[in-house]
Amino acid sequence: MKKITRELEQINSTFEYGRSLGIVRAVAKNDEYDGRNIMLNGKETVFFGNCSYMGLDQNEEIKSAAKDAIDKYGMYFSSSRTFVGLELFEQMEEKLEQMFNKPVNVTTSTTFAHISNLPILIGRNDAIILDNYVHSSMQTAVNMMRNKGDHVELLRHNRLDLLEERIKILGAKYDNVWYMIDGIYSMMGDGAPMKELAFLMNKYEQFYVYADDAHGTSWIGKNGVGYVLNEIPFHEKLFIGMSMSKGFGTGGGLMVYPDRASKELVKNLGKTMIFSGPPHPAAAAAAIKSAEIHMRPEFADLQLDLKRKIEYFWKKAMQLNLPLSGNYRTPIFFIGSGSTENTAFTSKMLLDSGFFVSPCTYPSVPKNKTGIRITLSRFITIQDVDNLLEMVNNIFIQLETAGKLDREVIKKTFLEKNTCDLVAI
Repeated sequence: MKKITRELEQINSTFEYGRSLGIVRAVAKNDEYDGRNIMLNGKETVFFGNCSYMGLDQNEEIKSAAKDAIDKYGMYFSSSRTFVGLELFEQMEEKLEQMFNKPVNVTTSTTFAHISNLPILIGRNDAIILDNYVHSSMQTAVNMMRNKGDHVELLRHNRLDLLEERIKILGAKYDNVWYMIDGIYSMMGDGAPMKELAFLMNKYEQFYVYADDAHGTSWIGKNGVGYVLNEIPFHEKLFIGMSMSKGFGTGGGLMVYPDRASKELVKNLGKTMIFSGPPHPAAAAAAIKSAEIHMRPEFADLQLDLKRKIEYFWKKAMQLNLPLSGNYRTPIFFIGSGSTENTAFTSKMLLDSGFFVSPCTYPSVPKNKTGIRITLSRFITIQDVDNLLEMVNNIFIQLETAGKLDREVIKKTFLEKNTCDLVAI
């Protein structure tokens, strides 16, 4: 086996310890799955790690459409899209374009979307700035460009004061400056400052924004168009990669463009568009049905149902004085625990009590901001939220009594100015 660095060895050791506790790489042994319960270690466990925020992965209309497509077209249409594709795939794009009212391309994953988009949209004499909390899928695509010689640099998370300085400096040397962000950041659940970024796009002709709004899709915005487009109107210098594998409920990635020329250029030249296969027929048919559901007036009621649970979670956590990462009203909540050991202990205690949460340590989060990540879906009940947060509070009381945890110190850590620890999610 290849020798690994000390840092990788430490990270791997932490991961293997988590595996031994059953809190990472856990295997759900369900005969059936309903979105709320998973079977872990022979026990029914409430799933607070589900990113199907709107519960559409269990929607009967969507499942029926997928089954029908399998009967009609089989499991897969095995041809590069460069040569031939099913009409079903074109119908999927057309339906999604109705939903977003903008040109759309579809890929089998958000990562593939970025890999197709970035080399085509970004010029060789452009500069790239990565928010240091941006998702790993974006980092992967950008690192491919860095390896070809493109200028890439990291910027402290959401520090727009520093961003404007870099726009001025880089703008004097490069044709354009691209800022890579998440719409909703996948670990802490905070949103990008889109209104301020729109101001900068208007102020600086060379400044472009590329957003990964995977965790903002569906649960917010008219027709579920996502966090970014709920915050600002579509800008001519804004490009968005999104996910159909979370709130949308069907699997795959999509790209939304400000103009049709950009869409067609990526569709003709993007590497994963011409050298990778199309979505599965079942996923394409499911996406058509999901988009139809998104555009129904009653979809807003489904969004409201989730938003009420989000608001309840936040209020309950505040009442219990739990150290949240911030005042964010999204389906992603992050509760700091102060150390990797506390994170493992808390996650294991919760698992033993029938709750699965996601333990987050470096490099998924900065070293001084470890904790548990909790996601809310429409499958979760208010009683589930009460039970979980009461249990977290009881565990923290145990840790406080042992002198291992200080809630106020953890809160101050989240309030500190963002450092440049690279987050590889």
